[in-house]
Amino acid sequence: MIFDAHNVTSNLGMKEIMEIVFTNAESYKEIATVLLEWIRTKSDQENRGKSRWVTTSELSGYIDERLMRRRRSAAYSVIKNYLIPLGILEYRQSESKYILSRDFAGALKRLAEAYTKWTA
Repeated sequence: MIFDAHNVTSNLGMKEIMEIVFTNAESYKEIATVLLEWIRTKSDQENRGKSRWVTTSELSGYIDERLMRRRRSAAYSVIKNYLIPLGILEYRQSESKYILSRDFAGALKRLAEAYTKWTA
């Protein structure tokens, strides 16, 4: 993760956020942006409320349709190895849902607090 602190604002879009998260991984950055934007849009279209989510079958269908079979494994790698551990997505197996999570924001706040304490 590399970024210019002066260029980080509260008005960044998902593409700009993913530019920071996936600094050197162009294909992962693109896949993450496409998936997250789609989850948000699909959830809003279906009026699923503030807890934006899609089912596993909806996401699988979208990955097959949008990213095609050849990038399917890369999409699931991005989800499993980055978006879920970073707290950007939450997977609820019992409900068969992927949910846009706010854990990422909380982790960044805790990181900022830890750094501030360390510099004090």
